[in-house]
Amino acid sequence: MDLSTSFMGLRMPNPLVVSSSGLSASVEGVKKAVEAGAGAVVLKSLFEEDIAAAVGRTKPEISESHPEAESYLQQMGMLLEPDEYLSFVESSVQLVDVPIIASLNCYSANWWVDYARRIEKVGANAIELNIAPLATNPEMESAQLEDDLVALVELARKVVKIPIAVKIGQHFSALPQLAVRLHQAGADGLTLFNRYYRLDIDIEKVEFISGNFLSVQEEFAPVLRWIGIVSNLTSLDIAASTGIHGAPNVIKALLAGSDSVQLCSVLYREGLGAMAAIKKNLETWMEMHNYSTISDFHGLLSFKKRGDYYHRLQYVKALK
Repeated sequence: MDLSTSFMGLRMPNPLVVSSSGLSASVEGVKKAVEAGAGAVVLKSLFEEDIAAAVGRTKPEISESHPEAESYLQQMGMLLEPDEYLSFVESSVQLVDVPIIASLNCYSANWWVDYARRIEKVGANAIELNIAPLATNPEMESAQLEDDLVALVELARKVVKIPIAVKIGQHFSALPQLAVRLHQAGADGLTLFNRYYRLDIDIEKVEFISGNFLSVQEEFAPVLRWIGIVSNLTSLDIAASTGIHGAPNVIKALLAGSDSVQLCSVLYREGLGAMAAIKKNLETWMEMHNYSTISDFHGLLSFKKRGDYYHRLQYVKALK
């Protein structure tokens, strides 16, 4: 079976991508991921807070305006020297022969812009903008939140030429329209979905604690639904993320229209060797259904081809 595919124009030997995480936080981790069979690797994120701390400036507000990239950098006078992350990106690209996607976790039009340009210069094949806006201000309307997100992508597009993927959460009231706007802003790919930090509370100590940071398969259903709906709206390539714990989830994502599939929690639980098992089971399924390439079945069950199954009627049928 031929498992080769592409994501944002990047050729991959298979659709399995190691997601941005501790698994991809070092050159050795990247090497192990590729040896285990990864078709691409998203490096652990560089956080905007880290960059802001490095330059000793105060954190900006998300509601600030978004000036042109060049004039903005001139105003800020930022000339950041290459740091460990840039060396990490460069070393990873030189070490392996699959696409290396750098990750920037950002929330405003500040600090990270110059790093995006530098990441491109050291050879990253693409950048994933990990954007997780959280509505906490009652005076901010949902439209403003989306406008800010789109503006971040527009700004990134102005400063880099390599492909840009945007990783977002699922809590948007009109995700199809947002996908179209992100494409128009210059995004090449869309990763669905960002799994936000899980907050919990210790009721004995009356303190905040971290919730479960690993996903479960039950979280995959909304990923599948929205991939099916948005996969054919634009030429954006789609990456599935969250709740993918085996070959069945990978196959479903590809049938719905996903171009690549990001793995994380399953690799923490079962080790990197889980990728070999997923690939083998994917090949077995393809052989059983007489598919010789990914393109033979890619998007067969997307909204464009089977839209009737994405509507309210199916919910009514299920209840009856």
